[in-house]
Amino acid sequence: MEIKEYDFNLKDKSREEIREWAINIPKDNVVLFRDQDLSKEDLVNIYKGIGRTYAPRKKEFFCDDEYPELFRVTNKRVNGEKTGVFADKELDWHSNGNARDQGKECCIALYCVQEGIDSVTSFCDMRQAYRDLPSTMKDELDYIECLYGFENGTFYDLEEDDKELEMFKNRGIYLDGIKRHLVYQHPYDNYAGLYFTFHYIREVYNNTTDWNFLYKYLLDHCFQDKYIAHHYWKPGDLIFMDQYHSLHKRNEVKGERLLYRTALDYKYAFTQDLFIPR
Repeated sequence: MEIKEYDFNLKDKSREEIREWAINIPKDNVVLFRDQDLSKEDLVNIYKGIGRTYAPRKKEFFCDDEYPELFRVTNKRVNGEKTGVFADKELDWHSNGNARDQGKECCIALYCVQEGIDSVTSFCDMRQAYRDLPSTMKDELDYIECLYGFENGTFYDLEEDDKELEMFKNRGIYLDGIKRHLVYQHPYDNYAGLYFTFHYIREVYNNTTDWNFLYKYLLDHCFQDKYIAHHYWKPGDLIFMDQYHSLHKRNEVKGERLLYRTALDYKYAFTQDLFIPR
């Protein structure tokens, strides 16, 4: 897998220019901009040129005070309490909203303010992994549905009193998980890929081949080096990653670290609607 790099400054682009460019994100899958000097206001303006951003209905401990769609990803604690999500522990393969109905909220943007020590995020191309499957395997997988639900100690290991745990349990919504097809159809570009967020799979339906065999086959196939890329963070890095076409994971990070994470869709890029500020 290759991370696509663009060398222009997003702050210099109009909202219309950003909208016209953003249609490339699902095609490129994972996109990197280096050396961006962006304020929080700049970030929100850029994202709202692409689509609708997600902000919790009530203010959460990890939300920026002024721009609640910006989630702090940080190790920083105040009086021993976390101030952000995805703190210092390792995160295994996942994508956004695996255990809930995220609709078309299918892009994550991460902007690095302070990288910490040995901060690395890895990406896996699930669209290409599906394309490279034998046709007989595709015929088997295309009909399978899975029940996806969060379980602590799988992709992320949290103490039972950790504030983040309630978020991953979806505040009591989707207690029974959510059913999806193992082979997804992207809601914007219509390409297929594997929704193999394996840490979340609780039950499997419509399979004619033993799931243990299929599970092992997909693990061996999807996470080959040719489908994976690694990014070593530096301040000013901005990454967009499609949440259908890719999975991502992160190593355990030490030291001072701050990234802003935002979830959004591609509404304005793909529909050519114009965002009108309230």
